[in-house]
Amino acid sequence: MLMTKKVLVLLILAMAGLCGCVASEGVPAMPASPEHVGIRMNSVAILDRGLQQWYVYEASPEGPKEYGKIDKISVEGTGSRRTPTNTVEAWTILGNRSDYPLQVEARVQFFDASRAPVEGPTAWQRLMLGPNATVPYRETSTGVQDIAYFYIEIREGG
Repeated sequence: MLMTKKVLVLLILAMAGLCGCVASEGVPAMPASPEHVGIRMNSVAILDRGLQQWYVYEASPEGPKEYGKIDKISVEGTGSRRTPTNTVEAWTILGNRSDYPLQVEARVQFFDASRAPVEGPTAWQRLMLGPNATVPYRETSTGVQDIAYFYIEIREGG
Protein backbone atom coordinates (compact mmCIF):
# COMPACT_ATOMS: atom_id res chain seq x y z
CA MET A 1 0.00 0.00 0.00
CA LEU A 2 2.84 2.40 0.87
CA MET A 3 4.54 1.50 -2.42
CA THR A 4 1.31 2.26 -4.33
CA LYS A 5 1.08 5.72 -2.73
CA LYS A 6 4.72 6.47 -3.64
CA VAL A 7 4.13 5.42 -7.25
CA LEU A 8 0.96 7.52 -7.40
CA VAL A 9 2.76 10.60 -5.99
CA LEU A 10 5.64 10.16 -8.46
CA LEU A 11 3.16 9.81 -11.33
CA ILE A 12 1.35 13.02 -10.29
CA LEU A 13 4.65 14.91 -10.01
CA ALA A 14 5.74 13.67 -13.44
CA MET A 15 2.44 14.78 -14.98
CA ALA A 16 2.75 18.21 -13.32
CA GLY A 17 6.27 18.53 -14.70
CA LEU A 18 5.11 17.70 -18.22
CA CYS A 19 2.27 20.22 -17.98
CA GLY A 20 4.82 22.89 -17.06
CA CYS A 21 6.54 22.37 -20.42
CA VAL A 22 3.53 23.53 -22.41
CA ALA A 23 3.91 27.28 -21.74
CA SER A 24 6.95 29.12 -20.43
CA GLU A 25 6.93 31.85 -17.79
CA GLY A 26 3.29 31.19 -16.90
CA VAL A 27 2.04 32.68 -20.17
CA PRO A 28 -0.83 30.74 -21.72
CA ALA A 29 -0.18 29.53 -25.25
CA MET A 30 -2.15 31.42 -27.90
CA PRO A 31 -4.32 29.34 -30.20
CA ALA A 32 -3.23 29.21 -33.83
CA SER A 33 -6.14 31.30 -35.06
CA PRO A 34 -5.83 33.48 -38.19
CA GLU A 35 -5.37 36.69 -36.20
CA HIS A 36 -2.33 35.23 -34.38
CA VAL A 37 -0.56 33.62 -37.33
CA GLY A 38 2.03 35.31 -39.51
CA ILE A 39 3.06 38.92 -39.89
CA ARG A 40 0.41 41.58 -39.40
CA MET A 41 0.92 43.91 -42.32
CA ASN A 42 1.07 47.68 -41.76
CA SER A 43 1.76 47.22 -38.07
CA VAL A 44 4.38 47.65 -35.37
CA ALA A 45 5.64 44.65 -33.37
CA ILE A 46 7.35 45.10 -30.00
CA LEU A 47 9.70 42.13 -29.92
CA ASP A 48 11.09 42.33 -26.38
CA ARG A 49 8.74 41.32 -23.61
CA GLY A 50 10.63 43.64 -21.25
CA LEU A 51 9.40 46.65 -23.22
CA GLN A 52 5.80 45.49 -23.09
CA GLN A 53 5.37 45.44 -19.34
CA TRP A 54 7.09 46.19 -16.10
CA TYR A 55 6.11 46.18 -12.46
CA VAL A 56 5.64 49.07 -10.04
CA TYR A 57 6.88 48.30 -6.55
CA GLU A 58 6.74 50.21 -3.29
CA ALA A 59 9.26 49.54 -0.54
CA SER A 60 7.61 48.90 2.83
CA PRO A 61 8.65 47.33 6.14
CA GLU A 62 6.74 44.16 5.15
CA GLY A 63 8.61 43.95 1.84
CA PRO A 64 7.98 45.25 -1.68
CA LYS A 65 4.36 45.61 -2.78
CA GLU A 66 3.29 45.15 -6.38
CA TYR A 67 0.81 47.70 -7.70
CA GLY A 68 0.45 46.48 -11.24
CA LYS A 69 1.86 46.28 -14.72
CA ILE A 70 2.17 49.04 -17.30
CA ASP A 71 3.72 49.18 -20.73
CA LYS A 72 7.13 50.81 -20.97
CA ILE A 73 6.49 51.99 -24.51
CA SER A 74 3.38 52.61 -26.54
CA VAL A 75 2.69 52.91 -30.25
CA GLU A 76 0.95 56.27 -30.61
CA GLY A 77 0.46 56.03 -34.37
CA THR A 78 1.73 54.36 -37.52
CA GLY A 79 1.33 54.68 -41.26
CA SER A 80 3.01 54.99 -44.64
CA ARG A 81 3.04 57.31 -47.64
CA ARG A 82 4.59 57.73 -51.07
CA THR A 83 7.45 60.19 -51.29
CA PRO A 84 7.99 62.55 -54.26
CA THR A 85 10.54 60.04 -55.64
CA ASN A 86 7.88 57.26 -55.49
CA THR A 87 9.57 55.34 -52.66
CA VAL A 88 7.51 54.43 -49.59
CA GLU A 89 8.10 55.98 -46.18
CA ALA A 90 6.85 53.90 -43.24
CA TRP A 91 6.57 55.69 -39.90
CA THR A 92 5.53 55.20 -36.32
CA ILE A 93 5.43 57.35 -33.21
CA LEU A 94 6.66 55.64 -30.04
CA GLY A 95 5.88 56.85 -26.54
CA ASN A 96 7.96 56.26 -23.42
CA ARG A 97 5.48 55.69 -20.60
CA SER A 98 8.12 55.46 -17.88
CA ASP A 99 9.89 58.09 -15.80
CA TYR A 100 13.28 56.98 -17.12
CA PRO A 101 15.03 57.39 -20.49
CA LEU A 102 14.78 54.37 -22.77
CA GLN A 103 16.86 53.20 -25.69
CA VAL A 104 15.18 51.12 -28.39
CA GLU A 105 16.02 50.01 -31.91
CA ALA A 106 13.67 49.86 -34.89
CA ARG A 107 13.71 48.45 -38.41
CA VAL A 108 11.17 47.96 -41.19
CA GLN A 109 10.49 45.40 -43.91
CA PHE A 110 8.52 46.21 -47.07
CA PHE A 111 6.18 43.80 -48.90
CA ASP A 112 4.37 43.78 -52.26
CA ALA A 113 0.62 43.32 -52.85
CA SER A 114 0.94 39.53 -52.58
CA ARG A 115 2.65 39.97 -49.17
CA ALA A 116 6.02 38.80 -50.45
CA PRO A 117 9.13 40.62 -49.17
CA VAL A 118 10.27 43.21 -51.70
CA GLU A 119 13.56 44.10 -50.06
CA GLY A 120 15.39 42.89 -46.98
CA PRO A 121 14.75 44.45 -43.59
CA THR A 122 16.50 47.75 -43.02
CA ALA A 123 19.36 48.08 -40.55
CA TRP A 124 18.45 48.55 -36.90
CA GLN A 125 18.22 52.25 -36.08
CA ARG A 126 18.73 53.37 -32.48
CA LEU A 127 16.12 55.68 -30.92
CA MET A 128 16.45 57.56 -27.64
CA LEU A 129 13.18 58.14 -25.79
CA GLY A 130 13.19 60.70 -23.01
CA PRO A 131 11.10 60.13 -19.87
CA ASN A 132 7.36 60.41 -20.67
CA ALA A 133 8.15 61.59 -24.20
CA THR A 134 7.38 60.55 -27.77
CA VAL A 135 9.75 60.08 -30.69
CA PRO A 136 9.03 59.43 -34.37
CA TYR A 137 10.69 56.68 -36.39
CA ARG A 138 10.76 56.92 -40.19
CA GLU A 139 12.33 54.69 -42.77
CA THR A 140 12.13 54.87 -46.55
CA SER A 141 12.25 51.97 -48.99
CA THR A 142 15.27 51.83 -51.26
CA GLY A 143 13.31 50.90 -54.36
CA VAL A 144 10.16 52.05 -56.10
CA GLN A 145 8.80 48.55 -56.65
CA ASP A 146 5.20 47.66 -56.07
CA ILE A 147 5.35 48.21 -52.32
CA ALA A 148 1.97 47.73 -50.66
CA TYR A 149 2.72 46.86 -47.02
CA PHE A 150 5.24 47.45 -44.25
CA TYR A 151 6.10 45.78 -40.95
CA ILE A 152 8.04 47.67 -38.25
CA GLU A 153 9.90 45.80 -35.48
CA ILE A 154 10.96 47.37 -32.17
CA ARG A 155 13.49 45.84 -29.76
CA GLU A 156 15.32 47.02 -26.68
CA GLY A 157 18.53 48.89 -27.48
CA GLY A 158 21.79 47.97 -25.89
